[in-house]
Amino acid sequence: MRLTHVAILTLTVLGIFAQDLVAQQWGTVTGRFVVQGIVIPKLPALAVTAPAVGFCGDKVPDPSLRIGPKNELQDVALWLYVDRGEEAPTPHPMYAPLKNQAVQVSNKGCIYEPHVVMVRPGQTVDLVNADPLPHNFKVEGFANAGINFLVPVGQKQAHVFADEERYPMNASCTIHPWMTAKIVIRESPYMAVSGHDGKFTIENLPVGTHKFQVWHERPGNIKELTLGGKVLKDRKGVVEIVVKPGQNNLGDIMINAGLL
Repeated sequence: MRLTHVAILTLTVLGIFAQDLVAQQWGTVTGRFVVQGIVIPKLPALAVTAPAVGFCGDKVPDPSLRIGPKNELQDVALWLYVDRGEEAPTPHPMYAPLKNQAVQVSNKGCIYEPHVVMVRPGQTVDLVNADPLPHNFKVEGFANAGINFLVPVGQKQAHVFADEERYPMNASCTIHPWMTAKIVIRESPYMAVSGHDGKFTIENLPVGTHKFQVWHERPGNIKELTLGGKVLKDRKGVVEIVVKPGQNNLGDIMINAGLL
Protein backbone atom coordinates (compact mmCIF):
# COMPACT_ATOMS: atom_id res chain seq x y z
CA MET A 1 0.00 0.00 0.00
CA ARG A 2 1.38 3.36 -1.05
CA LEU A 3 1.12 6.28 1.37
CA THR A 4 0.05 9.66 0.09
CA HIS A 5 2.07 12.75 0.84
CA VAL A 6 -0.65 13.82 3.29
CA ALA A 7 -0.46 10.50 5.12
CA ILE A 8 3.33 10.67 5.33
CA LEU A 9 3.16 14.23 6.60
CA THR A 10 0.54 13.23 9.18
CA LEU A 11 2.65 10.33 10.43
CA THR A 12 5.70 12.60 10.64
CA VAL A 13 3.80 15.18 12.68
CA LEU A 14 2.43 12.48 14.96
CA GLY A 15 5.94 11.12 15.44
CA ILE A 16 7.28 14.53 16.40
CA PHE A 17 4.31 15.05 18.72
CA ALA A 18 4.97 11.68 20.36
CA GLN A 19 8.62 12.62 20.88
CA ASP A 20 7.54 15.87 22.48
CA LEU A 21 5.28 13.97 24.85
CA VAL A 22 8.18 11.75 25.91
CA ALA A 23 10.43 14.80 26.36
CA GLN A 24 7.87 16.33 28.70
CA GLN A 25 8.02 13.42 31.10
CA TRP A 26 9.95 14.08 34.27
CA GLY A 27 11.59 12.07 37.00
CA THR A 28 12.87 12.94 40.48
CA VAL A 29 16.14 11.38 41.65
CA THR A 30 16.89 10.65 45.30
CA GLY A 31 19.70 8.83 47.05
CA ARG A 32 21.92 8.69 50.10
CA PHE A 33 25.71 8.90 50.30
CA VAL A 34 27.26 6.53 52.82
CA VAL A 35 30.87 5.93 53.82
CA GLN A 36 31.91 2.33 53.24
CA GLY A 37 34.67 0.58 55.15
CA ILE A 38 36.59 1.55 58.25
CA VAL A 39 34.84 4.27 60.20
CA ILE A 40 36.84 7.49 59.91
CA PRO A 41 37.76 9.03 63.26
CA LYS A 42 36.28 12.43 63.97
CA LEU A 43 38.51 15.22 62.73
CA PRO A 44 40.27 17.36 65.36
CA ALA A 45 38.45 20.57 66.19
CA LEU A 46 39.78 23.81 64.72
CA ALA A 47 41.49 26.29 67.02
CA VAL A 48 39.76 29.66 67.44
CA THR A 49 41.85 32.78 67.90
CA ALA A 50 41.14 35.91 69.95
CA PRO A 51 38.91 37.87 70.13
CA ALA A 52 36.45 35.31 68.70
CA VAL A 53 37.17 32.96 71.62
CA GLY A 54 34.90 35.05 73.83
CA PHE A 55 31.90 34.13 71.67
CA CYS A 56 32.78 30.91 69.84
CA GLY A 57 34.90 29.19 72.46
CA ASP A 58 38.47 28.06 71.86
CA LYS A 59 37.56 25.39 69.27
CA VAL A 60 34.94 24.76 66.55
CA PRO A 61 34.16 21.54 64.64
CA ASP A 62 36.00 20.93 61.37
CA PRO A 63 33.21 21.00 58.73
CA SER A 64 35.32 19.58 55.90
CA LEU A 65 34.26 16.02 56.73
CA ARG A 66 30.91 15.46 58.43
CA ILE A 67 29.77 11.87 58.91
CA GLY A 68 26.56 10.84 60.63
CA PRO A 69 26.06 8.06 63.23
CA LYS A 70 25.25 5.54 60.49
CA ASN A 71 28.14 6.64 58.25
CA GLU A 72 25.95 9.07 56.31
CA LEU A 73 28.21 11.45 54.38
CA GLN A 74 27.21 15.12 54.36
CA ASP A 75 28.24 17.82 51.87
CA VAL A 76 28.61 15.61 48.81
CA ALA A 77 27.79 17.80 45.82
CA LEU A 78 26.56 16.52 42.48
CA TRP A 79 25.62 18.48 39.41
CA LEU A 80 24.58 17.83 35.84
CA TYR A 81 27.64 17.21 33.68
CA VAL A 82 27.47 18.23 30.03
CA ASP A 83 30.10 17.11 27.53
CA ARG A 84 31.81 19.72 25.38
CA GLY A 85 29.69 20.67 22.39
CA GLU A 86 26.47 19.49 24.02
CA GLU A 87 23.72 21.48 25.69
CA ALA A 88 22.01 20.89 28.98
CA PRO A 89 18.33 19.91 28.78
CA THR A 90 15.73 22.62 29.21
CA PRO A 91 14.82 22.68 32.92
CA HIS A 92 11.37 21.92 34.25
CA PRO A 93 9.24 25.12 34.60
CA MET A 94 9.40 24.84 38.40
CA TYR A 95 12.99 26.11 38.32
CA ALA A 96 12.26 29.46 36.65
CA PRO A 97 10.92 31.25 39.78
CA LEU A 98 13.52 29.59 42.02
CA LYS A 99 16.29 31.51 40.28
CA ASN A 100 14.74 34.73 41.62
CA GLN A 101 15.05 33.53 45.21
CA ALA A 102 18.20 34.58 47.07
CA VAL A 103 20.54 31.94 48.46
CA GLN A 104 21.85 32.66 51.95
CA VAL A 105 25.28 31.91 53.38
CA SER A 106 25.69 32.87 57.03
CA ASN A 107 28.53 33.29 59.47
CA LYS A 108 27.01 31.47 62.40
CA GLY A 109 28.95 30.37 65.45
CA CYS A 110 32.22 31.25 63.70
CA ILE A 111 31.63 28.81 60.84
CA TYR A 112 29.88 29.16 57.49
CA GLU A 113 26.42 27.66 57.17
CA PRO A 114 25.73 25.93 54.89
CA HIS A 115 29.23 24.63 54.30
CA VAL A 116 28.50 23.80 50.65
CA VAL A 117 25.96 25.91 48.79
CA MET A 118 24.53 25.60 45.26
CA VAL A 119 23.90 28.75 43.20
CA ARG A 120 22.99 29.59 39.61
CA PRO A 121 24.63 32.44 37.66
CA GLY A 122 22.59 35.61 38.10
CA GLN A 123 21.08 34.40 41.36
CA THR A 124 21.53 36.66 44.38
CA VAL A 125 23.68 35.37 47.22
CA ASP A 126 23.07 37.00 50.61
CA LEU A 127 26.24 36.93 52.70
CA VAL A 128 24.94 37.25 56.26
CA ASN A 129 26.81 37.92 59.48
CA ALA A 130 24.73 36.36 62.27
CA ASP A 131 27.53 36.59 64.87
CA PRO A 132 28.15 39.45 67.34
CA LEU A 133 31.58 40.15 65.83
CA PRO A 134 32.72 41.32 62.39
CA HIS A 135 33.41 38.77 59.64
CA ASN A 136 34.31 39.02 56.01
CA PHE A 137 33.57 36.93 52.95
CA LYS A 138 36.45 36.31 50.59
CA VAL A 139 35.38 34.23 47.58
CA GLU A 140 37.77 33.13 44.84
CA GLY A 141 36.91 31.43 41.57
CA PHE A 142 38.12 31.30 37.97
CA ALA A 143 35.30 32.54 35.75
CA ASN A 144 34.11 35.15 38.25
CA ALA A 145 36.10 38.01 39.72
CA GLY A 146 36.99 37.48 43.37
CA ILE A 147 35.21 39.36 46.15
CA ASN A 148 36.24 40.36 49.66
CA PHE A 149 33.40 41.94 51.65
CA LEU A 150 33.49 43.01 55.28
CA VAL A 151 30.05 42.31 56.75
CA PRO A 152 29.29 44.17 60.01
CA VAL A 153 27.48 42.56 62.90
CA GLY A 154 23.85 41.72 62.13
CA GLN A 155 24.06 42.83 58.49
CA LYS A 156 24.29 41.24 55.06
CA GLN A 157 25.97 41.89 51.73
CA ALA A 158 24.20 40.82 48.54
CA HIS A 159 26.25 39.63 45.57
CA VAL A 160 25.57 38.11 42.16
CA PHE A 161 28.02 35.81 40.40
CA ALA A 162 27.56 36.22 36.67
CA ASP A 163 29.24 33.10 35.31
CA GLU A 164 29.23 29.36 35.80
CA GLU A 165 32.23 27.84 37.56
CA ARG A 166 33.39 24.40 36.49
CA TYR A 167 34.65 23.72 40.01
CA PRO A 168 33.46 24.82 43.47
CA MET A 169 34.64 28.27 44.56
CA ASN A 170 36.55 28.76 47.80
CA ALA A 171 34.99 31.00 50.45
CA SER A 172 36.91 32.08 53.55
CA CYS A 173 37.16 34.71 56.25
CA THR A 174 40.52 36.47 56.30
CA ILE A 175 39.84 37.70 59.83
CA HIS A 176 39.21 34.17 61.12
CA PRO A 177 41.25 31.76 58.94
CA TRP A 178 39.60 28.54 60.21
CA MET A 179 36.35 29.58 58.53
CA THR A 180 35.91 28.09 55.05
CA ALA A 181 33.08 27.05 52.73
CA LYS A 182 32.44 26.10 49.09
CA ILE A 183 30.12 27.73 46.56
CA VAL A 184 29.04 25.69 43.54
CA ILE A 185 27.83 27.83 40.62
CA ARG A 186 26.18 25.96 37.75
CA GLU A 187 23.97 27.03 34.86
CA SER A 188 21.68 24.02 35.11
CA PRO A 189 19.51 23.82 38.23
CA TYR A 190 19.92 20.04 38.27
CA MET A 191 22.26 19.84 41.24
CA ALA A 192 22.16 19.00 44.93
CA VAL A 193 24.23 18.61 48.08
CA SER A 194 23.73 15.85 50.63
CA GLY A 195 22.33 16.81 54.02
CA HIS A 196 23.21 15.66 57.54
CA ASP A 197 21.51 12.34 56.78
CA GLY A 198 23.51 11.85 53.57
CA LYS A 199 20.38 12.26 51.45
CA PHE A 200 19.84 14.40 48.37
CA THR A 201 16.98 15.11 45.97
CA ILE A 202 17.03 16.44 42.40
CA GLU A 203 13.52 17.16 41.19
CA ASN A 204 11.96 16.93 37.75
CA LEU A 205 14.72 15.81 35.44
CA PRO A 206 13.74 15.02 31.85
CA VAL A 207 13.46 11.25 31.43
CA GLY A 208 16.52 9.69 29.84
CA THR A 209 20.17 9.14 30.66
CA HIS A 210 22.07 11.99 32.30
CA LYS A 211 25.62 12.43 33.53
CA PHE A 212 26.39 13.85 36.96
CA GLN A 213 29.70 14.91 38.44
CA VAL A 214 30.13 13.89 42.09
CA TRP A 215 32.41 15.90 44.38
CA HIS A 216 33.39 16.24 48.02
CA GLU A 217 35.74 18.75 49.60
CA ARG A 218 38.20 16.20 50.97
CA PRO A 219 39.09 14.21 47.81
CA GLY A 220 37.63 16.57 45.22
CA ASN A 221 36.07 14.55 42.41
CA ILE A 222 34.78 11.21 43.70
CA LYS A 223 36.71 8.91 41.36
CA GLU A 224 35.14 5.69 42.61
CA LEU A 225 31.78 4.84 44.13
CA THR A 226 29.35 1.94 44.33
CA LEU A 227 25.92 2.55 42.82
CA GLY A 228 23.28 -0.15 42.52
CA GLY A 229 25.82 -2.78 43.58
CA LYS A 230 28.25 -1.80 40.79
CA VAL A 231 31.64 -0.17 41.30
CA LEU A 232 31.94 2.86 39.03
CA LYS A 233 35.25 4.59 38.34
CA ASP A 234 35.91 7.86 36.55
CA ARG A 235 38.76 10.33 37.03
CA LYS A 236 36.35 13.27 36.79
CA GLY A 237 33.84 11.70 39.16
CA VAL A 238 31.21 11.44 36.41
CA VAL A 239 28.46 8.84 36.64
CA GLU A 240 25.50 8.10 34.37
CA ILE A 241 22.01 7.95 35.85
CA VAL A 242 18.98 6.63 33.99
CA VAL A 243 15.93 8.70 34.89
CA LYS A 244 12.47 7.19 34.49
CA PRO A 245 9.13 8.96 34.94
CA GLY A 246 8.23 9.52 38.59
CA GLN A 247 10.43 8.62 41.53
CA ASN A 248 13.95 7.26 40.99
CA ASN A 249 15.49 6.14 44.28
CA LEU A 250 19.16 5.27 43.80
CA GLY A 251 19.40 3.90 47.32
CA ASP A 252 22.70 4.01 49.19
CA ILE A 253 25.65 5.29 47.15
CA MET A 254 28.76 3.94 48.82
CA ILE A 255 32.03 5.89 48.97
CA ASN A 256 35.09 4.09 50.25
CA ALA A 257 36.52 5.54 53.46
CA GLY A 258 39.99 5.40 51.95
CA LEU A 259 39.05 8.11 49.45
CA LEU A 260 38.27 10.57 52.24
